[in-house]
Amino acid sequence: MDMSISDHKFANVASQEAHKSTMSSHHGCVAVRGGKIIARGHNNYRTYSNDGMIKGCSCHAEIDVLRKCMKMGILNKINLYIVRISSVNTFSDSTPCTECYNTMKNMFNIKYIIYSTNKGIIKKNFKDFVAVHVTSGKKAIDGKRVKVL
Repeated sequence: MDMSISDHKFANVASQEAHKSTMSSHHGCVAVRGGKIIARGHNNYRTYSNDGMIKGCSCHAEIDVLRKCMKMGILNKINLYIVRISSVNTFSDSTPCTECYNTMKNMFNIKYIIYSTNKGIIKKNFKDFVAVHVTSGKKAIDGKRVKVL
């Protein structure tokens, strides 16, 4: 799917958010509705939330943003821009993991998902997106190598 000038602009804002992350992988995300940014965030070390959206070793950038959307009561017609910046300041793979995908699918009406890869930015209609990536944190929890409190 072709990227518009606005898509590139919002992906750039997501990359600026990624630079704010203190984690080893720097992911940033912005939620856009009606051509305006409604929430922005990045991955962080938060491991729990009362709303049940954070249940792992960290809070992913898209969950950070979606929690902010939920607090504002905005659950539909959202475009999500997710970017990972490498240590040499280039795009890296930020394909949403299966848990983030399931949260998006079950709790929100996401219109488009725009994410970075090692080759650039990809835009997909959310209904055509399929997540297959399982994070190392989720693998560690499922394999009982770490304990969730």
